[in-house]
Amino acid sequence: MINLATARLLAHYKRWADQALFASLATLAPEELDRQRAGPMKSMIATLNHIHVVDRIWQAHLQHREHGFTSRQALPYPELADLWRAQQEVNDWFVDWSAGQTEATLEMPIDFAFVSGDRGTLSAGAMLLHVVNHGTYHRGWLVQMYFEIPAMPPMTDLSVYLTEANPAPVANC
Repeated sequence: MINLATARLLAHYKRWADQALFASLATLAPEELDRQRAGPMKSMIATLNHIHVVDRIWQAHLQHREHGFTSRQALPYPELADLWRAQQEVNDWFVDWSAGQTEATLEMPIDFAFVSGDRGTLSAGAMLLHVVNHGTYHRGWLVQMYFEIPAMPPMTDLSVYLTEANPAPVANC
């Protein structure tokens, strides 16, 4: 599915994109984070919590353990600062996890259960790819919410990370 260099790149990119997003969110008026909006998540803070909860669910799958969530729309962190600390922790975990992988472990199939109870099997690399894509998808929702404020959202595209942010090469890639 993905190779070792790509896994490490994606984990670092996700951490960078979340840093840019949360830094920008911290400059908004606090009431904008809770303002009710159209869509299934209803607010910026709810969308951010959804991203975080899904990250934790897939982290648990990669650790071969139960995640303990009964809903992907849980709101464990209603305050941005608390959510940012928790998000940094899980982002650092994905970076460290990717650094400890091999080509073989990325291809390893892992059985898991969705929150719905449905069962599935994905490779570890596919799980990481899903986490990164999921975050990117929902950052798009947040961009729309920025435009409703109106405010300029941060640029968190992979191409921006690869060019303007000029990341240092990831070790052992």
